[in-house]
This record gives sequence, C-alpha cells and structure tokens, in this order.
Amino acid sequence: MIRDNTMELISQNQPKLKQIQLKIANLWQSLTTAEKLYSGALLLLALPFGGLQVAAFFTLIGLTLEFWPRFARAWDSLAGKAFILLFYATITNFALALSAAVVNEVTGVSANHFNYTHNFALLLILPVWVIGISLAALLLFQIAMPFYLFLLLVLKPFGIKLVRLFSKSEHPLFTNSIRFVASFAVIFQLMALLDGEQQINKALAAVDSEQPTQLPTEQEKPIEQQQDNAKDDVSGVININFTGHSSIVKSLIAQFAYNFEADIYSRCKHPEGTRSIELNDYEVLHINKAEDTFYGFQFTVQQCVSPAFPMEAN
Repeated sequence: MIRDNTMELISQNQPKLKQIQLKIANLWQSLTTAEKLYSGALLLLALPFGGLQVAAFFTLIGLTLEFWPRFARAWDSLAGKAFILLFYATITNFALALSAAVVNEVTGVSANHFNYTHNFALLLILPVWVIGISLAALLLFQIAMPFYLFLLLVLKPFGIKLVRLFSKSEHPLFTNSIRFVASFAVIFQLMALLDGEQQINKALAAVDSEQPTQLPTEQEKPIEQQQDNAKDDVSGVININFTGHSSIVKSLIAQFAYNFEADIYSRCKHPEGTRSIELNDYEVLHINKAEDTFYGFQFTVQQCVSPAFPMEAN
C-alpha cells in the first residue's frame, strides 16, 4: 500500500518537474550570449570549490559583448566621439607621465635621456591603463545602475525621461540583477590582484631598505645570506605571480635601454662589455649586465673620462 502511494506521488510530480525543466530550457534559450555568461559566472560562484577567477573572466567577456555596440554607436555621434577622445587622451597623458617615472626608477636618471626607451615604456603601460580604466569605469557603472533604475522609477510619474543606458532585454530585471552581482566577482578579483601587488612592493622595499649599520663581520655573514635568500624568494614570487606585471615591464625597459638605446662606443671611457649614455659633458651613465639585480642590469652615473676631460686633470 505504501509503495503504491509513493509511485502515485512520483507520477504526480513528474509532469511538474518536466514543466520546470521546460521553463528553464526556454529561459536559457531566450538569453543573449552576455546573459548566459553572467549566469555561468553566478553558477561558478555558487560552487563549493570556488571559481572567482573564471567567473570574473566570464563577466568581463559578457560586459564587453554587451556594451561594445553602445560604444560603437556613441562613436558615430559627434558628442560621443568628443567624450571618448577626451577620456582616452586623459588616460594617455597619465600613462605618459607614469612611463617617464618608471624609466627614471629603472635607470636612475631622467627619462629625457632615454627618448626611445620612454616611448617603449609607454607602449607597454598604455594598453594596460586603457583596458584597466575602461573596465573600472564599466564596473562602477554597473554598481551605480540600481540607483539609476530607481531614479527612472521616481521621475517616471512626473513625465521626466532619462537616457536609457541599459540594454533592451526580454528579462530586464533578471539581466540587471545577475550583471550587478557578477560585477562584484570582477571587483573582488581586482582587489585581490592589487593587494598582492602591494604586498610584493612592500616586500621589495623591505629587502632593499635592509642595510648593515656596521662593517660586515663573520657573525653578520649569515644575516647577509638570509637577505640574499629573501631577495631570491621575492623574485620567485614575482615570476609566478600575475601581479608581477610591473616588474616584468621594468625588466623589459632595462633590456631595451641596454640593447637598443645605449651606445656601444662613446667618447667617454667605459669598461669592456659596458654600454653608456652621455648625460652631459661631464657625466656618463654606464649600463652593464648584473645578474644579482632585480632587472638584470646595473645603471651607474660616473664621471666622463675623455681626451678633453682626462682623469689626471681632476
């Protein structure tokens, strides 16, 4: 008797399950590619083992697919084109200043002495800034979207209409909700990357700031060895950590300055295997390979010893 009742309950629930499955299938088919990516990101976030990075990647692709057509439409208008050019011109100006600061940090002299290296640094830094700031602005827009929707509802009874900044979807509430939640996955991932970058920079600064207060003795040699090991550990973290992008950029800048812009021959005397950049009539920047440095090269400003300024004259 109990078995018959159980089978009857199963037979009654089966059509309902099929109806639910059919509704889910119809809903999934009606979603756009971007909406499917947002939904996949939410499913990854709900999994027990976590999938923050993959969810953030899906969200970024979805945002790009959804908002790129609007970007193209804005470019077709005069006002939109002016705003876009002003926005990215501002980013370029900041990237230009940052690239000069990075060249100065690597070489130890003004970036004015490294025109080609400065341009190369700008080519490395500018794409990251353009993509990063564009995504940051897009994410901030997603966070502000619920407040914008609330403003639309408040102003609607008064006959005031604002520009519709969100996509026309068959499921506007569902789309905006999952996009809003999925955007936080990207924000948390970016915060994690920035936090890792700050920890690496602090570790590098701590290692570089450790200087012995007295002349090294036999008892202090183990401490120096520990400092060398700490530098090796930090370098290993940089090589395997995605947030070591800035260190990779600085290493490439140092290689470019040595291999392409520095002079092999100069009127100023320099050791064999060392390349140089003449800073002025009295100073020269020597660049030589040094495996014990973070960037693989050592930059040293020295006196220009030449036939016009021999060492004996000083």
